Amino acid sequence: MSEKKLGAAVIGAGEGIRHIKAYHQCPDYNLLCICDPNQAQIDRRMKAYPVENVRLIHDYKEILKMDDVNVVSVASPDYFHAEQSIALLEAGKHVLCEKPMTLDLDEASAIADAVRKTGNHFMIAHPTRYTPAFILAKKMIARGDIGELFMAETEYAHNYRHVGGIDNWRKDARRDPLLGGGCHAVDFLRWAVDDLPDETFAYGTKKGLADWPVDFDSYFCLYKFRNGVIGKVMCSIGLSRPYTMRSVFYGTKGTIICDNLSPKIQLSSVPFYDSDQDATPFIDIPVEVNNHNVEMQVKLMADVVLRGADNHASVVEGARTVAACCAAIESAKTGKPVKVRNNF
Repeated sequence: MSEKKLGAAVIGAGEGIRHIKAYHQCPDYNLLCICDPNQAQIDRRMKAYPVENVRLIHDYKEILKMDDVNVVSVASPDYFHAEQSIALLEAGKHVLCEKPMTLDLDEASAIADAVRKTGNHFMIAHPTRYTPAFILAKKMIARGDIGELFMAETEYAHNYRHVGGIDNWRKDARRDPLLGGGCHAVDFLRWAVDDLPDETFAYGTKKGLADWPVDFDSYFCLYKFRNGVIGKVMCSIGLSRPYTMRSVFYGTKGTIICDNLSPKIQLSSVPFYDSDQDATPFIDIPVEVNNHNVEMQVKLMADVVLRGADNHASVVEGARTVAACCAAIESAKTGKPVKVRNNF
C-alpha cells in the first residue's frame, strides 16, 4: 500500500515559483492549487512552467475550505504572512511560510500562539538552513573541526535598485531591509552558533538607496550570545556589487569561510603535529551550489507531517530571528544596546 500523498497549495505565484516546482517534483505531494490576486502573474507562471490539473484562484480564503489541501506555502509579500498563516493554521492546514516570518514581534507572537492552539505544523523557509555549504559549515563547527567557536560574521550583500519585486513589493516602507532581507544572515548566524543572542548593538546608514522609503539601507549589527560567542551581521540592499552571503567562523583551532554561491568551503586549521605554523593554509572543500533549495524544504515538511521528523525551522525559530532583527533595528534607531527577546 502506497504512503499517503499530501495536497499542496501555493499562495503567491511570483516568489512562489520555486515552491510550485518543488511540490510538483516531490513524490510526497499532489500540487492542487496556485493562488495569486494577479491573473497576469498566474498566466506568466503557467506559460513558463505549465502544471496540469491545478486550480488557479485569486483569493487565498478559498483554500481555507479545500479539504484536500494539507500543506500551504505562503509566498506572498511579507506584510501578508501573519494574516494568511494564522487563517490557514486555524483552518487545519500545515504552513510553510517564506521568510521573514512576519514584520513585527506582535505578529510573530500571534503566529506562534496559533501553532500552539491548533497543533498544526509550521515551518519557516529560511534558505540558509538548506544551503549545502552552510549545512556543512554548521556540521564542521558542531563536531569541533575549528575548536571552540568564539566569533562569527555573516552578511547579506545585495542591490535592490533593479529588483524591487513584482509590483515593487520590496520597496515598501513596512519592509525594513534588515528584517526583509538581512534576516537571511541573522538566521544563519543564530543557527550556526547554535545558541540564543542576548543583546545587540547596531548602526545604520542610508546612502546606496537614498530615495527608498526606509530609515536605513545598510546595517552593521553586533550580537552577544549567551555562550560567549560574538557575532556580526552586515546587511545592505544598496551595494554596487554582486549578491552574496559570505560568512566566516573563527574557532580556537581554525577558521571556516563559506558563502551561498561558491562551489567550495575554505578551511584553515591548527596543525595536529609539532610545527612553527600557527595554522595551515586554507584548503578548499567542494560543495554543491543550491542557493534556496526549496526542494529540501518541502521534503522536510512532508517528513515532519507524514513521518514525525524533527522540525529545525519551527515557528519559534522563525519568531526568534524576527526578534533578533527587530532588536538590531531598534538599536540602530536609538543608538543604544537592546536586549533580544527569545521567549515565544
